Amino acid sequence: MDSGRRLTGHAAPHRFSRRVGRCWAPLSALLVLVLTGLVQAENDLSLIRGLDSPLVIDVRSGSEFQSGAIDGAINLPVQGLPDTLIDTGVELDHEVIVYCRSGRRSAQAKTLLKAAGFTLVFDGGPMGQLEHTLKDSES
Repeated sequence: MDSGRRLTGHAAPHRFSRRVGRCWAPLSALLVLVLTGLVQAENDLSLIRGLDSPLVIDVRSGSEFQSGAIDGAINLPVQGLPDTLIDTGVELDHEVIVYCRSGRRSAQAKTLLKAAGFTLVFDGGPMGQLEHTLKDSES
């Protein structure tokens, strides 16, 4: 009778650890994606300095864009991409820089545009960082 209790006692932790393991796997995958996105945005900022005449796209909402944007940027919210960019007649090999407030939507926009066949898409990340990078490349 005692051995039955011990088996039940041992089986419960195994079931618990399997459930916890299933929960951690998606979380760890998400963490890798987030960290990869942060590193990618940093890499793109260094690449932006060498571009000739990129199209700068603010992927925030229209109201966010109206509250302030980078000079020369056009507003194409991420929710409409890639269709809105294609509708403007931009070629698939034109240099495109996307940015937003925090970098999350710009990373999403880059993924959408790359999947649609745009080849020279760069994630400018947060507006402040991109603005600083663009000013540095002008001087």
